[in-house]
Amino acid sequence: MLTRRIIPILAIAGVVYSIVSTVMGAKSPEPSKPVIQPHPRPAKERMLAGSGLVESRRENIPIGASIPGVVIQVHVKKGDHVKQGDPLFLVDDREVRGQIGVKQAQLESACAQLHKLQAAPRPEDLPPLEAAVEEAQAKLDDAETALGRTRQLFSRQAVPSSDLDKDKFAYYAAKASLDRAIAELERVKKGSWQEDVDVSKVAVKLAQSELDSCKLLLDRHTVRAPIDGDVLQLNVRPGQFAATNWNEPMIVLGDVNRLHVRVDIDENDVPLFDHASMAAAYLKGRSHGRLALKFEYVEPYMIPKQSLTGATSERVDTRVLRVVYSLPDGCQDRVYVGQQMDVYIKVPKDRWDAAFDAVGRPEDPFGDAPKPTPAPAVPATEKVGG
Repeated sequence: MLTRRIIPILAIAGVVYSIVSTVMGAKSPEPSKPVIQPHPRPAKERMLAGSGLVESRRENIPIGASIPGVVIQVHVKKGDHVKQGDPLFLVDDREVRGQIGVKQAQLESACAQLHKLQAAPRPEDLPPLEAAVEEAQAKLDDAETALGRTRQLFSRQAVPSSDLDKDKFAYYAAKASLDRAIAELERVKKGSWQEDVDVSKVAVKLAQSELDSCKLLLDRHTVRAPIDGDVLQLNVRPGQFAATNWNEPMIVLGDVNRLHVRVDIDENDVPLFDHASMAAAYLKGRSHGRLALKFEYVEPYMIPKQSLTGATSERVDTRVLRVVYSLPDGCQDRVYVGQQMDVYIKVPKDRWDAAFDAVGRPEDPFGDAPKPTPAPAVPATEKVGG
């Protein structure tokens, strides 16, 4: 009896549970709300609201290695202030130092060869050549005497003609030997050939260039600071391999003496923007602590939107105009590089067009449209100070 009652009850409970689960699963879940709501455009004032990113005055400079290798020494720490040209880290340079030793020896050899040519002739080279001239002169005198005696005998028919020819050719050979010795002496006295000296000079320049190239390569192994600034981020350690292609910079350098805020203005709000209007910034999600902003420059090229708030109604196919403002001095103790801020820019009355609704469609597309007010010239990026 008990089994007959329990089985139908369990069957009915299972059916009810299935129906309830199906109905509850068919409902779409409520969208999650962000921890901090993005700031909408203010309703009381005609203003633009944008998301700003704090950066250093000369932008955040990512530092990498121009030569791949193992990092053997890091000269800085996070937060250190560096001057332009100060070493940041060193890549293994032992191979280049060995090449410098070889190039230095080659340069010294080329310089010694040039000095040898320029110093010629040596004082020790002349006495042997002068002695050779005297020897050749003596042989010539002896051959001349023998030739004269043979001619006298030949005129008396005391010797055959073969002896006369033999002494005659010996005289000619002695005379040629004397001319050769004199020419050799004169050549040595004049020094090295100018063309040989020029070739030696070029060899010295080549060796010097190769040595300078190795020294330049050695200096490239030491990564130096391109500007005066502070080490904002340090991602390199001794023993780490420094590659030329990296996903994250090894060091991020920036000048934090003056902070900037880079604001993204939606392309739909660009007609309302005026660089001469007042602008203020607040820390993300805070409604107090206003920081007055000073306009610096506009990047004239619009880029796809990258800073997203996470709202479901936000478009990701829009483009933004980047405007850079400077923060007031003395705010470095509460504002950090890389921090997000809410930026508000006041819209001039002549820019606010009440004939457009919230989605940007005119109420009367074919009505008489008011003449647009010409926008003042916006300073270009080249006018940035500092």
